[in-house]
Amino acid sequence: MVLGRKSKDRKAKSDDSEAPDPSAKYSMAQTKDGGDLSRPAGLPVSFSNMQIENNGNPSSSSSTVIPPPAAKSGPAAASSKGTPVAPLRNRRRKVTELKCSEVRWFFQEPKQTVWTPFNGRDSIMLEIKYRKEKRIDLDEAIQTIYDETLGHYKMDHPEGSEDNSEEKPMVVVLNGQYKVNKENSRIDPIYWKEDSKEIRRGTWFSMDYQPLEMPLSDSIEKNHLQCFRNQMIPEGTTVFSKSETSNKPILAELHVDGYDVRWNSVIDISLHQKGNAILRYLWAKTTPLRRGYEREADWNDASAEISHLILVVHGIGQKGYENLIATNANQVRDGVVNAMEKCYPDEKSRPMFLPVEWRSSLVLDGGLTDNITIPKMSSMRASLNSTAMDVMYYQSPLFRTEIVRGVVAQLNRTYKLFKANNPQFNGHVHIFGHSLGSVICYDVLTQYSPLMLYDKYVTKSIDEYLEKNDSENTKEARKAMEAMKLAREQLREHMDGGIHRLLVTNDEQLNFKVKYLFAVGSPLGVFLTMRGGESADLLSKATNVERIFNIFHPYDPVAYRLEPFFTAEYKHIRPIKLFSQADLRARASYADLPLDVYKHYLKKLKNQKKAKNGKDDKAADAKSGGDDEIDEEDECDSDEDARSGCSSPRSMTPPPPPCDVAAANKEPKAVVKKGWFSFGSSNNNPKKTQSSASLQSQVQATSTEHIEVGKEAEAELPLAERILGSGVRVPHRIDFQLQPALTEKSYWSVLKSHFAYWTNADMALFLANVLYCKPAKPEEAKPTWA
Repeated sequence: MVLGRKSKDRKAKSDDSEAPDPSAKYSMAQTKDGGDLSRPAGLPVSFSNMQIENNGNPSSSSSTVIPPPAAKSGPAAASSKGTPVAPLRNRRRKVTELKCSEVRWFFQEPKQTVWTPFNGRDSIMLEIKYRKEKRIDLDEAIQTIYDETLGHYKMDHPEGSEDNSEEKPMVVVLNGQYKVNKENSRIDPIYWKEDSKEIRRGTWFSMDYQPLEMPLSDSIEKNHLQCFRNQMIPEGTTVFSKSETSNKPILAELHVDGYDVRWNSVIDISLHQKGNAILRYLWAKTTPLRRGYEREADWNDASAEISHLILVVHGIGQKGYENLIATNANQVRDGVVNAMEKCYPDEKSRPMFLPVEWRSSLVLDGGLTDNITIPKMSSMRASLNSTAMDVMYYQSPLFRTEIVRGVVAQLNRTYKLFKANNPQFNGHVHIFGHSLGSVICYDVLTQYSPLMLYDKYVTKSIDEYLEKNDSENTKEARKAMEAMKLAREQLREHMDGGIHRLLVTNDEQLNFKVKYLFAVGSPLGVFLTMRGGESADLLSKATNVERIFNIFHPYDPVAYRLEPFFTAEYKHIRPIKLFSQADLRARASYADLPLDVYKHYLKKLKNQKKAKNGKDDKAADAKSGGDDEIDEEDECDSDEDARSGCSSPRSMTPPPPPCDVAAANKEPKAVVKKGWFSFGSSNNNPKKTQSSASLQSQVQATSTEHIEVGKEAEAELPLAERILGSGVRVPHRIDFQLQPALTEKSYWSVLKSHFAYWTNADMALFLANVLYCKPAKPEEAKPTWA
């Protein structure tokens, strides 16, 4: 027979072929007569170079092969209707070792079952590290990349060697936030703790391209290369037609623990679960396998270039929740990236938000506060100890230095790690400080020390002592005071930095420059008030920051304004209200927005003008109210905005047009109406005792007066400078207010508003706007913050 002749010829050729490792945990399929398997007639693949185990002792796991009919197989079957198209990389190629780009690495989130692929560059970096440690040669393309760009990683060291040098570059993945362990089985966070992820090297995959376990994949790959090396890979995903699915030949078979892997052709490989025949028939599934990932990894498929580094510093309430700030930092980053994808689609770079957790590294009182806490209502007291006590610790001169040095140490550590992993970074560094964290960062940037207040107190006491002509003061004491004053003056003159240099040590200074400080939900205003601060103290010459943004929620009980420190009249000027992320105006710069005066203050000015023109002063005061009277319109700019249902009441409605004085004259009734309890005009009120003539003249006088007040209000509304007078102006707007939703008018909203910044889309777009909005004029790009 022809088939028998072919088998003898192939048997003679197989004697010269290389036999596989006999210690391997698999056995190859053999023919009935113990010879090698002939190529099934008509298959579009040549198996003449197949290497089949044939030691004359068939193992118990070997199976019998029945070739399929020759007439029903061939190239036509591969292009039959419904057959998937093979990837381009499979066309006209031979079976060889997988290239680095064909291997794909995956990571798995905790408590999840789905494996997520790394991007192209991260996967190639992991594969290079894996092959260098296993002494596996790189393919030509990846070797070129390694020689040109990755030589400084020094991966060419033998497996098991230890190099604990912190300066050595690490293989980092996922936007540079995770590093790979030595076993290449896990990635650990670089800048925070307890967020490790399992990783897996994928060479063989299921139909949905989920990777098999690495030991199983390695065994399948080894067997595949031994049996099919240099075989041509056909087009398509199978060489069989639908009618041949039940009559496939078994060209090779691999037995591993719990599984059987069968080869029906070079590309038709399936995974079978071992077990009882009946159970296998009822429940076991055959899983088709794919070699190599569906898309080759591309070196250019990398994380975006980092153009800004934002260090996120937490405030109170982090004791026992060390990883909470990492979650919050990622939430802010995701919001900013989403805003950039919508509003800055042409921007290729991205900001990096890194958490700075400082609370867990502090010792403070060593747990003494917990020991003296009353056991009753322990849960509430524990919550207070973990939140409010941080503020008290910072106010204490005993523990304040430890807190400041702890924050500075973590900031410098995070920046050092970032620069080590991103040596090419040349962008700006900013600080995002929340709550107490913004106060600490402000003190670090301004090099503030509470001992400066003590120094001022000592200086003032010496001057007061010397000004006294008290006879009881001895000449020796007065002489000593004068010498002390002279010594202090000489110290200020001859020492660079003066006494301030002695009070602020190197442990309390940053190793990098900061451009912007985003103080979010910040009580900085209260702290400055307690210190007797003024505008000169808020923005001193020693401030190591270009600009401060004070962002707050109107219902946040912890946040305070900063602009009134310059001039008290700024309390009548509204903070800049951030537009909604759905509003086109939110994508423009806020620098050109005019100063906006509170409406309740405008009403007060109008009523005071009426009082000067002869009205009853008492009535005017009763109608005007005090400075603390805030209309609901000051929270929501207009009724139309409030009814819009947007997250920002000011968002979707453009600013209302200026008041038309002529229209106001035509409709005096709408102007006379003052509140909710206006039941009618003065003409039809039966309780009035005035005559008709005097009443008409009063109405005319009121109308004429309203025109004058309207003209005055129209002149004053855009001229907030008149309200500020000769006071000190802010070089830039500092206070920025988020807009509450319509449902945020409850006590619960007040409590949660302090922690509502992390996921606020309006604030995320504002941060992207500040970082990436380009000025319209070149001179606007120059920093003017003094």
